[in-house]
Amino acid sequence: MKKSVCGMAAAVAAMSSFVASGAGFALYEGSAKGIAWGGAVMGRAVDGSANFYNPATISDFTNTVISAGTAIETPRASTRVNGKGAGRMDPGGFLLPHVYAVQPLPWDFSFGLGIAPEYGLGTQYDDNWAMNWNTTETLVEGIVLNPNLAYRITEDWSVSAGFRILYFSFEQYSKPMAAAGAYRLGQLSSHLEGDNGYADWGWQVSTRYRILDNLSLGVMYKSYIDTKVRGHYSTHVKSLDTATINAVAPYLKATPDQIVGMVAAGAMQARGDAGADIRLPQSIAAGLNWDVTDTVHLGYAMTWTGWSSMDKLTFNLEGGDRTTELDWDDVFRFSFGGAWDFAENWSAMASYVYDMDPCSTAPDAGSTMLPAGDRHIISGGLAWSWNNLEIAACYGLVLMVGEEQDYTADTGKTYRFATSDGFSHQIGLTLSYSF
Repeated sequence: MKKSVCGMAAAVAAMSSFVASGAGFALYEGSAKGIAWGGAVMGRAVDGSANFYNPATISDFTNTVISAGTAIETPRASTRVNGKGAGRMDPGGFLLPHVYAVQPLPWDFSFGLGIAPEYGLGTQYDDNWAMNWNTTETLVEGIVLNPNLAYRITEDWSVSAGFRILYFSFEQYSKPMAAAGAYRLGQLSSHLEGDNGYADWGWQVSTRYRILDNLSLGVMYKSYIDTKVRGHYSTHVKSLDTATINAVAPYLKATPDQIVGMVAAGAMQARGDAGADIRLPQSIAAGLNWDVTDTVHLGYAMTWTGWSSMDKLTFNLEGGDRTTELDWDDVFRFSFGGAWDFAENWSAMASYVYDMDPCSTAPDAGSTMLPAGDRHIISGGLAWSWNNLEIAACYGLVLMVGEEQDYTADTGKTYRFATSDGFSHQIGLTLSYSF
């Protein structure tokens, strides 16, 4: 029986580590115009979100610029477990606000400041779904405060450097099994939460060079961010299977009351402080922007992200450290976008993005918190300007490629988890004002 108690504590530990792995999924919703362009604005500044996409381009602004707004994401997917329908993954909608400022300075310098989410995750399943022992609900936020300094070396060449100060938080609910070997004795209820207290940071550098008067190249490097997440976890007994406990008591050489007491003691052990040291990945982005005519503009961008830095994750618990294998891969994101200034003060934008997923589909590597699968994103938007004010709005449809993956429960039983019909609506609105 003592071995089964340790198994329950280990299950909680492993479940905890999955929180951060899901949180590593990057966000690219810098502004409404940035979304409508698919992020293909490495060589041109479209609004204050130049701080987000390539801060070297803030040197294009000759006046003070303030941009603010939000994006909304609504992820959904159908799920199957062992070939049977298991309901919908439906966490509702999430707000992704952004605020930027750009201030030209003397001697060809410019200062920029951005506040925007760069990492995030939100999943929610029915409390009683077939794999609630893995997760029922997760919310992870990674918001970055980003001051930048840009310098115009020549009329065609600008560079920038900046800091990325990270606030990272997580909260997760699940219902792990209370098990003894292959016997499922009942169900626990677990809650984890924590944050890094805005105490961790990284850096970035970027450049933009005009190859021709109408053709610009942008490149940006973002460093690793090593973050220390600290919080607590709690577990209690949700329900017990009395019939199973009575049936297996002779095999476990214990009375039913003793088994109930050991399950309760195991749940008590699975409480206390928790922490994890997480290395969020480095990335390199590059892109071209081409002004085909005075009214037609095209862009291309490619981003490499080194998610293999999260090949495993160690979660520190009071009962001992636990390591979870993630086996994440380095991935690419490809963006094609453009804009057409079809009337005075009006511009239309559209884009396509292919976004590769870093999650491994190897057995027991990952979690239902972040279902594996690449993404296809089709977006469009409109921008209207009047005097010094600009209003931009966008809509995007995210189509998620379904995947299958095997997970092993504490009882040793393997569950095949699959997603299909995954999608998310993206809606964005940004207001910009030039002083």
